[in-house]
Amino acid sequence: MIQRLTLRILILGMMWIGLGLLKLDAEMSRLLWQALIFTVIVLLGSLMEHLFNYQGDPYILPVVQAIMALGLVFVVRINPDVALHQFWWANIGQLLFYAVLLSIRDYRYFGRFRYIWGLLAVGLLLVTLFFGSEEGGATSSFRIGGIGLQPEEFVKLALLLFMATYLEENEELLRVGTVQWGRFSLPDWRTLRPFMIMVAFVLGILAAQKSLGTALVFYMLFVLMLYVVTERTLYLGISMPVFLLTGTVGYMLFRHVRVRVSVWLNPWQDPTGMGYQIAQSLFAIGGGKILGTGLGNGIGASTVPVAISDFIFSVIAEELGFAGSMAVLVLFLIVVMRAFAISIRAKDRFGQILAAGIGILLGTETLIILAGVTKLLPLTGIPLPWVSYGGSSLIVHFILLGVLLNISNATAVSSHTTKNRGREYAT
Repeated sequence: MIQRLTLRILILGMMWIGLGLLKLDAEMSRLLWQALIFTVIVLLGSLMEHLFNYQGDPYILPVVQAIMALGLVFVVRINPDVALHQFWWANIGQLLFYAVLLSIRDYRYFGRFRYIWGLLAVGLLLVTLFFGSEEGGATSSFRIGGIGLQPEEFVKLALLLFMATYLEENEELLRVGTVQWGRFSLPDWRTLRPFMIMVAFVLGILAAQKSLGTALVFYMLFVLMLYVVTERTLYLGISMPVFLLTGTVGYMLFRHVRVRVSVWLNPWQDPTGMGYQIAQSLFAIGGGKILGTGLGNGIGASTVPVAISDFIFSVIAEELGFAGSMAVLVLFLIVVMRAFAISIRAKDRFGQILAAGIGILLGTETLIILAGVTKLLPLTGIPLPWVSYGGSSLIVHFILLGVLLNISNATAVSSHTTKNRGREYAT
């Protein structure tokens, strides 16, 4: 208990020191009240873990809270007015996390609703397609009562649950195959049909929305989960030409995709126009050097477009430098690796697949967004988990975190019970 509380205090101290260095004016007292509420939730949450005898992974939540504390400080740094909403979402997200962690009795219950999760994912995308508003060239959000929502974020949760239930049920057929094609054995159409229909619907609707960054995340999620469960490189081999073909079609059909690829290949053709965003991002990252310019001293917060969401990592890299950037990457790497560790130790196949899927999703999102802001990949416009501004992203990632740690806790409780039974029999 003492160690757990000490770790949370250190994380909160980092956040409050950061807010203190930013020297907020008196008009931002409401933001400090939200930061105080955030602090209380973190500390009370630590106490609740002790009272409810949480036995799961002890490191993931503190690491995520450290990532989030850093993100909150930089959202305040970039736009203090908007940061008030981010604190609201962070506080709500933490409450939802504890609700999921402490209220779910058996996560395997979710495995009974395979087709419901699939229909929910498709339904959310269709609602966005027909009733959503366009932002950045993609129809990916709509407003309810003045609150903007990104249904694509909630689709991640539904798709993960669908994939986990589908792969658990059909693992052996997908691994071995029943139809011979030359040297290779593939599953029959009856086995592949639910998976292929879901892939076609989800990626097709995302293409119609022109939300190609999210489509890339989902495609990688489909392929990597299939590979992790079956361990067949054949699926990776099939996915590559499919990816190249669909990417070429998207390039030919959508002008904003052609613009993004052109800017990615050479942003210096038009550094004050189409290439301005990525050029300013590279200037900010390069200006940070090893130790950075110091919190609040960089210019990227005001010169990099959409710095509060898509390009927040560029501001972090400028003001905390290469050392700070690597620290952020290490924190994300810890979360992903611990998710895979939970997957390996899970007591049932559904929990193993679901935990691995959450790790794959977090790793894929982080890799794609960071590759975009550093010009390793074309820009995708997806948020950096727990860091970028956006309520929908925060809420969904906290729910995913709650599910992940629920699996971890159930595994630990089961192992503890088994050991106790073993001692009883020995006695």
